[in-house]
Amino acid sequence: MNNTLAIHGGTPINKTAFPAWPSFDKTIVEDIAEIIETGKVNYWTGDKGKQFESSLQSYLGEGYAISTTNGTSALHTAISSLGIGPGDEVICQPYTFIATAFSIMQAGALPVFADVDLSHTLDPESVLENINERTKAILVVHTFGVATDMEAIMQIARKHNLLVIEDCAQALGSKFGNQHLGTIGDAGCYSFCQSKHITTGGEGGAIFVSSEELAWKCRSFRDHGFDVAKRIELLELEQKLPYIHPRLGFNYRMTEVQSAIGIKEMARFEDWNLAQRKKNGKYLSAQLGEHPLVLHPPVDDDIRVNSFWWAPFVLDMQLISCDIKTFAESIAAEGVPSFHVPWPEIYYEEAFTKTQGAGLKNYPFNDPAHRHIDYSQFDCKTARFLGESTLVFPAHPVYCESHMELMFAAFNKAYEYYKK
Repeated sequence: MNNTLAIHGGTPINKTAFPAWPSFDKTIVEDIAEIIETGKVNYWTGDKGKQFESSLQSYLGEGYAISTTNGTSALHTAISSLGIGPGDEVICQPYTFIATAFSIMQAGALPVFADVDLSHTLDPESVLENINERTKAILVVHTFGVATDMEAIMQIARKHNLLVIEDCAQALGSKFGNQHLGTIGDAGCYSFCQSKHITTGGEGGAIFVSSEELAWKCRSFRDHGFDVAKRIELLELEQKLPYIHPRLGFNYRMTEVQSAIGIKEMARFEDWNLAQRKKNGKYLSAQLGEHPLVLHPPVDDDIRVNSFWWAPFVLDMQLISCDIKTFAESIAAEGVPSFHVPWPEIYYEEAFTKTQGAGLKNYPFNDPAHRHIDYSQFDCKTARFLGESTLVFPAHPVYCESHMELMFAAFNKAYEYYKK
């Protein structure tokens, strides 16, 4: 084998493209055609939206599922419906996509950043260090499908009377003990964007709550604030009453086409999608777990059950002569998908460093209800370390053992080239 890396002109290990993700159940085309032919394409004119919510409820357990346009709107809806707003602070991690923090700001509150631990999830000790009299909630992110230490987080929340929101954008199917992630805190939020465990046609999201009262608040918020608690359909209610919007709300409803796709994807989620993801993730973890370059393979055990959206490996960068970005790009050039973490410390985004909010009054940063937070002072060392040393591989269910073998081979080829 030519040991020269493909990125430097060598022959790549793999010349055949990996299967594309997402990959849809082909029978969905018939379902979409039927929806279009009937003209019932809206949540209130068709029945697919409610069916999709029912399928999520059946999978996640006792509680209520509310579909939304995307994961960001799910977070905004849940946070606002829990009564979090101006003057409040929500603790979250910086090692996440920007939407996690922005959704807090959409509700009028401010994010406070606590560090992560080596599992890529929120560090309970760092959470404790950041609690103050303004703290209203903890927003955990189950990064890459890894379960946050929910036992520790819930103990902290109970002690300090805090709400808990779970960002499960990357964690559908993951569990803490025997409980699905998203069902442990006060609200769980899911994303069905293109790259996620399942997608509802490119975008989509959902909220899961155990409280019926909170479920009605979420339904109202995602539907222009109309009084859904009356248990009357919107179209029927509009015909009976002239004014039906007792609170602020937005249009975060999922379409019937999106919901139809979601129904198909949930029908095959556990037996095919999740099962193959776990098989891929466990196989790759076994292959790379004992590699001299790997410090920490993905967390996955009987308590923190991983659904393997992606599989993160923390590397000992002192053993190689390149940075993590170069290492990931070198593996990708071998014809194998691999990535570094692009967002380890989102408080470096200009929105925070320059406190650039919305409107002329720079909301919510300049809201007099808030204290001034200097975001340049945050220093989450573990998040930074992980950003400089974490390599991630996707574990999509369209991949199989041979694809995991290619990942291992490309990893090892890059290691042999760059090792000191």
